[in-house]
Amino acid sequence: MTFEFDPSIRRLPVYMLIDCSSSMNGDAIEAVDQGFKNLTAKLSNDPNTCDVVWFSVIAFDSIPRQMIPLCPISDYRGLPLRTGGSSNLGRALVFLNQCMEKDVRKQTMEQRGDWKPLVFLMSDGEPTDDWEELIQPLVQEMNMVACGMGADVNVPNLKQLTDTVVLMKDLTQETFNQFIDFLSSTMTTASQRSDSRSDSVHIDQHKKYTKIVLS
Repeated sequence: MTFEFDPSIRRLPVYMLIDCSSSMNGDAIEAVDQGFKNLTAKLSNDPNTCDVVWFSVIAFDSIPRQMIPLCPISDYRGLPLRTGGSSNLGRALVFLNQCMEKDVRKQTMEQRGDWKPLVFLMSDGEPTDDWEELIQPLVQEMNMVACGMGADVNVPNLKQLTDTVVLMKDLTQETFNQFIDFLSSTMTTASQRSDSRSDSVHIDQHKKYTKIVLS
């Protein structure tokens, strides 16, 4: 599917990289699906993000799949996420980079280049493949936020991917509402930056959360 876009607008490509392995079964994956619907509805009604943020969903277990191709945030309609299999994070990161190479616009005389992609990895931090050998050259091409879900998150693993880690120890509605607010704030801030190749994720330090931990 091809989506029309204004070449004069600099897009912010946002990729949600979701661990759908067996360890993410139950409340975690259900919370993710509902949360995305709330998030995209909120951003679609925000004049600062509705034309700028483009959204894609990549799910992975044993293999990665681009469930939603990069599209305007207002075109997201939700999708059922199913869990099963192992957590091949290394393979998922390779696939993500292939998608970004295809999706993200480069600067030319005819069009403005996109901003550096913003990636939210949602996982419990327990990959089952040889992901550590692959991460360094891959994660340099993106700004990543690792979102640890559940009470038994492997934080050291997530910290190998990015310095920006958000922890949700429980998956109550209140916790997820705060998490969606965090995602929305991060995307809005990123979409308004003037530096298209910024090498860091900028977090609003003025916001205070009681149910999520910014690690």
